[in-house]
Amino acid sequence: MPPIPSIYDTHCAGAGLLASTPVWGAFKRFRHRYFSDDANAFPEPPACDLTGQNVIVSGANSGIGFEAAALFAARGASVVLACRAPPPHEPHPDAAIDSILARHRHVKRENLEWWTLDCGDRQSILAFGRRWRESGRTCDILCNNAGSAFGALIHTKDGVELTRQVNFLSHCLLTFLILPSMRNAKAPRVVNTCSIFHFGGRLDFSNMDYERAPKTARGLGGTLSYCDSKLWLLMWTRELQKRLSRSQHYRHVIAHGVHPGFVSTNIWNQPHIKELPWVLQWLLVKVIGLFSISPQQGSLCLTYAALHPAYGFTPAQLAEYPARGESAKIGGLFFNRTKPGVTRPEVDDPVATARLFERALQDVGGKEVAEDVPGAAPGLE
Repeated sequence: MPPIPSIYDTHCAGAGLLASTPVWGAFKRFRHRYFSDDANAFPEPPACDLTGQNVIVSGANSGIGFEAAALFAARGASVVLACRAPPPHEPHPDAAIDSILARHRHVKRENLEWWTLDCGDRQSILAFGRRWRESGRTCDILCNNAGSAFGALIHTKDGVELTRQVNFLSHCLLTFLILPSMRNAKAPRVVNTCSIFHFGGRLDFSNMDYERAPKTARGLGGTLSYCDSKLWLLMWTRELQKRLSRSQHYRHVIAHGVHPGFVSTNIWNQPHIKELPWVLQWLLVKVIGLFSISPQQGSLCLTYAALHPAYGFTPAQLAEYPARGESAKIGGLFFNRTKPGVTRPEVDDPVATARLFERALQDVGGKEVAEDVPGAAPGLE
């Protein structure tokens, strides 16, 4: 067996997994990808008062991000809807704010803001981070929820394949930029929207922008690139939690990945869907109508992971700063809807997750643009 590459060999061929990490066959990947268990109960997370807390939700103009933002605001939080100026098939953030105010009349307009964030543009993310830093606010909850699927192979002006930038690297960069404002938060959490589609993902450090076979490696309608991005985000979330738990300033921060379920949202209205054969379009409409859940139901994964006391610290528990490594015992979970679920074996491979973290750090320029990067790699402290 070839030697395991160093975690700093971030362009190695394949994933460079440990010999002890199981390799799933195609059948097992397919079974988990399409038939994972979705809870049928849709209760809201336990009651709590978020007055005085600051929440950022990306992709909050519609879908599960909008519903999560509405719940946070209804419980008293000041919420920033972090969204781009959307295309015609998506609601405008101003309309989303008006809708939340109409639904929850006790919410004050000044507690809801739209800040521009284009996850396909690195400069937009950096500008958001600068604006947040200059505001002097503490961030209590960061929901990295924005995401999409793209049929065509597109490279952003930053030279990155669009799906990888929007669904993965943008969340890494935004987290690095916002983390310093979590130092003084009472019990902060980071929630990343992943998916059971991570079971269909692949990891090849030498092909993350589909340099090889670019026309076929992304799958029909870009499905495989979507699966890849969700696997990478979940692996990164697990490694982030381990590094947070070892850091000086962020041992009280909890990070989780979540799967919302099969939700009827605007992701199914993307223009590339119209390019599929008419039979597949017809079938997709039927499947959505029969099996999908509402965005409000899908948003519960975000709010449970962000608020449930069983899955993170509470302010009362943080009367004393957590011991080194303690938060890694609590955080880094993958919520399948409202309950922690199973993950691909790669998510538990410490070498692969550390290498992926280092690669993401390189690709977003984290050490140059972030004020502080949590936790050195294992054995380097």
